[in-house]
Amino acid sequence: MQNKNYLSLLIWIVALIAIGGVIGSLTKPEISTWYSTLHRSTLTPPNYVFPIAWTILYGIIGACGWLIWRASSFPKLSVIKTLYVTQLILNWSWTPLFFHYHLTGFSLVVLGVMDILVGTLIWLAYWKMRAVSLLMIPYLLWILFASYLNFYIWWCN
Repeated sequence: MQNKNYLSLLIWIVALIAIGGVIGSLTKPEISTWYSTLHRSTLTPPNYVFPIAWTILYGIIGACGWLIWRASSFPKLSVIKTLYVTQLILNWSWTPLFFHYHLTGFSLVVLGVMDILVGTLIWLAYWKMRAVSLLMIPYLLWILFASYLNFYIWWCN
């Protein structure tokens, strides 16, 4: 039974990293063309940082999904599941909105909603699922930083 649990955890992690990788790979043509022409914040990390950071974050997000779906029922669990799925859909939608469609303003709104959803998930999970709450903090910090970077691009371009 223990090996089955670890296998399902591994599936969650690998699936989220793979989905994120596929979506991220769609940005490559835009990075050397459109994105490279934008005025960006001096705090913008080098391009190689993003796939490293997102691989780690998607692994964490996958582990959190696994923990959430394994949790015994409690009053706020369905809300936490809804927050998790909604923020994940928004996360996956941000890349094409920003890089493919160049909708920097709408992408910023998407990130703002993600910030609120992830912050709420962290808050609600803290009392019954502390590991999920703590694991999601680096993700929240990254998307808050991404919100700043997106805002800068929207404002200055």
